[in-house]
Amino acid sequence: MFDGDHYEVRQKIRLGNKYRVYEGDTPILESAQKKLRLKEDFRFTDPDTGDERFRVKADSVLDIASAYDIEDVETGERVGSVKRSAFSFFKHEYELLGPDGETVATVVEDNVPMALARRFLSTLIPFSYDIVSPTGETLGEASEAFAVRDKYEIDLYGGVDPRLAVVGMVVIDAIEEN
Repeated sequence: MFDGDHYEVRQKIRLGNKYRVYEGDTPILESAQKKLRLKEDFRFTDPDTGDERFRVKADSVLDIASAYDIEDVETGERVGSVKRSAFSFFKHEYELLGPDGETVATVVEDNVPMALARRFLSTLIPFSYDIVSPTGETLGEASEAFAVRDKYEIDLYGGVDPRLAVVGMVVIDAIEEN
């Protein structure tokens, strides 16, 4: 699990969001977001056994100020956090923080005109994010294909923990209700 550089996330819309993460053709994680909670709480489980693999919890009730802490349940290790940048309405931007709380990457929406079109015209316009290091190096990208069923791909080029990038992108998708 998390040995590759290409991942696919498939989402089913229901009363809450349900996600399935694939590495190649193999499902590696499932998650269901519960709606109507004061603080976000995501559980990622093994699709075969149902064993919990990752836990994500918001550190605040206010979504705007929240950091979403990601824990590897098997090891007890803090993988990192996802934190929304303060000024990200016109173009969504999130920080990926490492276990020590330092920024290891920023997830940035593709461009302002497309971002505004998604907000004001239609959420059916596929999203696209770049994953960029603090020095400006592209570490990966996440892009949605136009499909009947919500599906997007995450490609990583190195330099970021794939657990943080992949779980973090699912959290971002759920927050933004893409």
